Amino acid sequence: MILGFEYIIHKGFFNERGEKFIILLLWVLIIGITIIISNSMIIDLTVKDKLKNRMEFILSSGIEIKDLIRTYTFEMWRISSLVTYFLFIITYFIYDFTRPSGVCLIYISSVGMLFFEILFFNVISLNQKNFKFFKTILFFATSITIYVVGTFSENILNYLNGHDIDLINFIKIFNIIFLIFFAILSFYNLHKLNNENVISTKGTWTW
Repeated sequence: MILGFEYIIHKGFFNERGEKFIILLLWVLIIGITIIISNSMIIDLTVKDKLKNRMEFILSSGIEIKDLIRTYTFEMWRISSLVTYFLFIITYFIYDFTRPSGVCLIYISSVGMLFFEILFFNVISLNQKNFKFFKTILFFATSITIYVVGTFSENILNYLNGHDIDLINFIKIFNIIFLIFFAILSFYNLHKLNNENVISTKGTWTW
């Protein structure tokens, strides 16, 4: 996907659609790819550790669940962000953006927001009882969001242009709002976590 996108940018196939379209598409890919990768790791690490009682074994050694979740989150965020970093940096050097500093701020605010998004889903995954349903919701919500924004990108740009709204500022404000939203939810739910609650909550791989 990334190589295909960079090839299209390099060949200038999107040039006729304008810089705003490229910025919007780049932002959607950064968000979408990070969420897809991180959600996969949440299922493969956090959820499976819980299902197979590995988490109970780790916690029994004296490790606090809050510290464990923070560590899980940071590693998931670091790995998933590495992929989108290459997407961003290659696009940044291939395409001659008229407002490069604004594009950089979009990337920085996006990865900041995504950290708290990953933390939030890591925390709430521990309270799920039907993990298969939880997995389906995660991937369905991510896929439909990417599809909707990609499909209606022209409509979104036309709406913003019609109301004289700057795309870069709009995306930055969007990222900041959701960064605060996920941060509040994450810290609230993380504050309520303790080893006893996690150990006593039992989940199954069912709907």
